[in-house]
Amino acid sequence: MPENVLRLSHLSKRFKGVKAVENLTLEVQVGECFGFLGPNGAGKTTTISMILGLLRPTGGRVEVFGRPVTPEDTTPLREVGALVGAPGFYPYLSGRANLRLLARLYPTVNEARIAAVLGQVGLEAAADRKAKTYSTGMKQRLGLAAALLHRPRLLILDEPTSGLDPVGMAEMRTLLRELTADGVTVFLSSHLLHEVEQVCDRVAVLHRGQLLAQGPVANLLHGHQDLEAFFMAAIAAPSQQ
Repeated sequence: MPENVLRLSHLSKRFKGVKAVENLTLEVQVGECFGFLGPNGAGKTTTISMILGLLRPTGGRVEVFGRPVTPEDTTPLREVGALVGAPGFYPYLSGRANLRLLARLYPTVNEARIAAVLGQVGLEAAADRKAKTYSTGMKQRLGLAAALLHRPRLLILDEPTSGLDPVGMAEMRTLLRELTADGVTVFLSSHLLHEVEQVCDRVAVLHRGQLLAQGPVANLLHGHQDLEAFFMAAIAAPSQQ
């Protein structure tokens, strides 16, 4: 059977009585691109924060590579890379210099690896420009380079195509396919359903903190024109009950 890289078991989070995430259970398998979908306020970012040990669950459990993750013990996250929200960098340092600073956290990351990830994300030509001159899309690319720096086995991405133009989005699709082909597991949260449909093997749909559906993209599309049509039908169904 495929190895589970990420497992969420009955995961819940409440804020002053408000159910942000309720009884969420799902598994992400090695080498797949897993889409995590939902409208604004669905609980996606809260879930990702619990996966990364930034928030303590009200109930349930997060396991990464078969080991529990808690705010007190994030050891399993050593082989995880993440791009969540707008990446922050030292504006007066170049993109390359920013990565050199991060590389101090990883003894195995050398200058060749820094150059390699800059190439992967298409920033070779701008690597020595100050980060303050970067566009939003370029900063997003640099954030992805930082997430890839230590060769993670699991990559968690929250809206990675934010600020990218159509060419950049196409390049991101290609990069994600290359990563999964190399055995990297990708957990992708995005509002761009057309992009998700093209790169993800399986998806889960979250709405108002609850899991509405999950499964292979091809199975979920049965009877629907595309992933957007399925998504709209899925989130509309609870309100019609």
